[in-house]
Amino acid sequence: IFFRQMSRYVGLAGGAIIEHKLVQHGVKHVFGYSGGAILPALDGLYGSSVEFIQTANEQCAGHIAEGYAKASGKPGMIMTTSGPGTTNLITPFQDALNDTVPMIAFTGQVPTTAMGTCAFQECPTIELTRPCTKWAYQLKNIDELPSIIDKAFFVAQDGKKGPVVIDLPKDVISDTIKSDNIPEFVPPTDKPHLSGPRYEGDIDAIVNLLNGAKRPIIIAGNGCLHCPDELKELAEKANCPVTTTLHGMGAFDELHPLSMQMLGMHGAAYANLAVQAADLIIGIGYRFDDRTTGVISKYAPEARKAEAEGRGGIIHFDIEPSQIDKVIKTTHSVVGDAEYAMKDMIPLVEFKERRDWMEQIQEWREENPFSYQKHEGGCPKTQEVIHAIYNHSKHLQPFVSTGVGNHQMMSCQFFRWTKPRQILSSGSLGTMGVGLPFAIGAQFAFPDQTCIVIDGDGSFNMTNSELYSIAKYNLPVKIAIMNDSRQQMVYVWQKLFFDKRYIGTDNSNPDYCKLAEAWGIPSVYCDSSAGLDAAVDKWLNTDGPCLAEFKVVPDICLPMVAPGKALDEMIINRDNNMNSVRILSYVPKDGLAPS
Repeated sequence: IFFRQMSRYVGLAGGAIIEHKLVQHGVKHVFGYSGGAILPALDGLYGSSVEFIQTANEQCAGHIAEGYAKASGKPGMIMTTSGPGTTNLITPFQDALNDTVPMIAFTGQVPTTAMGTCAFQECPTIELTRPCTKWAYQLKNIDELPSIIDKAFFVAQDGKKGPVVIDLPKDVISDTIKSDNIPEFVPPTDKPHLSGPRYEGDIDAIVNLLNGAKRPIIIAGNGCLHCPDELKELAEKANCPVTTTLHGMGAFDELHPLSMQMLGMHGAAYANLAVQAADLIIGIGYRFDDRTTGVISKYAPEARKAEAEGRGGIIHFDIEPSQIDKVIKTTHSVVGDAEYAMKDMIPLVEFKERRDWMEQIQEWREENPFSYQKHEGGCPKTQEVIHAIYNHSKHLQPFVSTGVGNHQMMSCQFFRWTKPRQILSSGSLGTMGVGLPFAIGAQFAFPDQTCIVIDGDGSFNMTNSELYSIAKYNLPVKIAIMNDSRQQMVYVWQKLFFDKRYIGTDNSNPDYCKLAEAWGIPSVYCDSSAGLDAAVDKWLNTDGPCLAEFKVVPDICLPMVAPGKALDEMIINRDNNMNSVRILSYVPKDGLAPS
């Protein structure tokens, strides 16, 4: 919604207007890469309190902004030039859209007179970015720029958060505001969460089911990161165990006795078994995505049975209406802010002992913990290194970013996530290479906080050019590379499901310590379990940035829910031997299953 306002911007060009609005919105950093088409906008940041951070390339600028937003909850800011400067942002946009991360990108564009002529560094920005952003807009005249920037901040953060693009034709952004009467953005009043109740749903019916449930479980997702206190109070009041998605990790302290850690494809066996055995599943801020449900036809059989008998089922809380019943048909749903819904539920919830349920869960924990065995040859495994990093750093409560692959899932398994936004990872799009830029973004957001990258060699190879930013800005990021010279997660799939036809999974890696040395970054090398603690201690306690290369033995990440299998049909392994795996399936015990 736009209204007319008396202009405070008469005589200002586009760059100065952008700078003014960024300061007004509390922005401290803009990440990007310069170029001809964006110069009028970039010029506005000269001498500003808003610092422009030049990265090694535009894709990494996007991921750094994403890491900044993931860690802080505030929109990450990007500024790039036209053409390839814009197309290089497509992956960060899609990653942020999938992971609900607020970002705002200013992209350069050729002058309006050159559009459609295949001009130098011209591309159809709006057509390219509309599918992977919440809103993409090309500036039409300079008078609308202040209101468009305000709208961008609103859209990026309203409801389900995500990326926004403002495309800036060079002639339009070079112009100055001449009118004293320009548009002003005012947030719409027709959205219920802005003008009325913060949510819609039958809380009384949900509470009645929870109070009567014998085997309830809460699944907490990304939508719980802003309300961990309410989640904790609800779980404790109901005496209800909580498992989380990858993006929800830390919303519920994993050291809490009701925590069941992460569920899903490589999640805790006991969490997966509990979901399949539960008579009431309450998903809060969670999409019921395929990595956490297994095959849909076999999902939550006990909850479905309880639903048919009117004593349980599947409950879904989500801020985005389109997510309801998108994957799983729900018994009841709540659309809106989960924080306010939980606040209203808590006084109505009754404490239930649920001794049989708690004893069963404890039995599953003891039978199927996350575990590994050390390699007989003395070379460390990825799990062993991650466990050591956790033990040496847990008192710091660091931000931890990962790439995508075995190291990512093993980090989820062997850290204990105790606060929201502690882990920064690409969980939906699964973008390799985000580990280093995510940590850089977090370090800019929290310069005094310890920021750790746990990366695989394959992921690190994709974006190690950002050692440039580490060195240029002397960022004290600690980088740990699990080097097994292999795309190990894909290799395992080829072993298990493609009859050992290995292709495209061997890596030819550089000497990572020498690579760090080339950028003036200290390094540590470790290839033995015996030297692991000393190496991790030296790495963490080095002043400034430090890179550690850990030469690790390739291993399989278990548990694993294979394609087409149910959550309780996991591949597990008592011996952690890649050549010896077995299937674990939940069978209801006498007295546990509904009569």
